[in-house]
Amino acid sequence: MESTHTTRAATTETAITRIVDAVADREGVAPTALQPPLYDVIDPEALNALVSSVNGDDADSFRVSFEYNGYEITVGGDGDVSVSDAGSRRSVQSDPDLER
Repeated sequence: MESTHTTRAATTETAITRIVDAVADREGVAPTALQPPLYDVIDPEALNALVSSVNGDDADSFRVSFEYNGYEITVGGDGDVSVSDAGSRRSVQSDPDLER
């Protein structure tokens, strides 16, 4: 069964926080219980700095993707985070603009 879930993220949340929360939700565990920890796969400070440095017209075309725990994670320049099963199109999205 295919499902899509959209979560509303507070504008103060970082991309890393949204990723961890979305993956933990998909796994049915607490964010602190994820194994391996996200920081073993990607440098959280570098990703947050990269995403926060994108502005203006670049935000629409910016995307960074990587695999973590069997999921394909995509972060957009607007802060949008998509978590899809690796190799499929099922996704959980977190859109920071939904809070505004």
